[in-house]
Amino acid sequence: MTGHQIKKPAIFISHASSDGEFANAIKQEIEKVFADGVNVFCTSSPGAISVGSDWLETIEGKLGTAQAIIVIVTPVSIEKPWLWFELGATWLKGRTGNCLIYPLCAPEINLSVLPSPLDRLQALSMGKAPDLTILFEALIKQFGFGKITTFKASNIIKRIPKYKNIKVEEIDLNEKVFYSGKYTGYTDDELMEVIDTELFHPDCAKYEDWHEREEQIGKGKLLHFRQIDKNIDLPPGTAKRLMNKVAERYSMTPVYEDINVIRYKYDDDREDDDRIVGNESYNKSCGDERVPQVTFSDEQSFEIFKSSSCSLTFTSGSRHSIHRWTISMMDKFGS
Repeated sequence: MTGHQIKKPAIFISHASSDGEFANAIKQEIEKVFADGVNVFCTSSPGAISVGSDWLETIEGKLGTAQAIIVIVTPVSIEKPWLWFELGATWLKGRTGNCLIYPLCAPEINLSVLPSPLDRLQALSMGKAPDLTILFEALIKQFGFGKITTFKASNIIKRIPKYKNIKVEEIDLNEKVFYSGKYTGYTDDELMEVIDTELFHPDCAKYEDWHEREEQIGKGKLLHFRQIDKNIDLPPGTAKRLMNKVAERYSMTPVYEDINVIRYKYDDDREDDDRIVGNESYNKSCGDERVPQVTFSDEQSFEIFKSSSCSLTFTSGSRHSIHRWTISMMDKFGS
């Protein structure tokens, strides 16, 4: 007579390749709370996928037998197709009650702006002890066993790194994101032109709004990568990847940069000896007379610039230099 083997509940932890530390921190605490009474699968665990096996078939099989899916949501995974593949594979099971889905977010993720369908579920933060307690209490209730007294949220919180210190794996860098917007198929050079035209150049052209210059990009305005992608309808991740290159065109350098946001300032160390001149061969007439080529002082140039009665140009440089010169003159002589 063979003994009856009890089938253990199965938990699938969905995560990006770069987020193994997050997944394993959760896995270790689950195994402690449930005393090895559940099967926990996450691809970053050694031996999770056997050598020589079909990894996709393994993942599909584990998803098919899981009673609980913990979705690790991070700045990397939130834009990756595999998260949505694994979530979609179990969504119908979740609606019928055969599988529960628990979105668990890195501390850097704003829970209030999760994309659909994650926003229809109760998302929890991995950086908050009360949220982690809710997760483990829910799992214990779902499976009908486990010891909440052995659970310590601090075990998880102290194991997870700051996301800015995470090294993004090559597979996550190269994996394409879902996008079907109007810039589908654009090269990086073309996307940089879009960012310049839609974001930087209009901002730099706001000379008339003297008193709001602190809100300009080159004056330290806080920029949100994902918000810029959304506003301009760029492929996800484009702003974070290309904005610094565009900012260099305007002699701007980052003074603060993190996972989701950035601030720029003009590079004050860069020499800029451009001066405004009237150019007889280039300028439009000022009234009925041509303006002969002449060099003005900074204060004179600034007054002429504000009057807008003549078209002026720099002896060298570009529109970017003109903008930097204008800002410096506003600081020097006021509005």
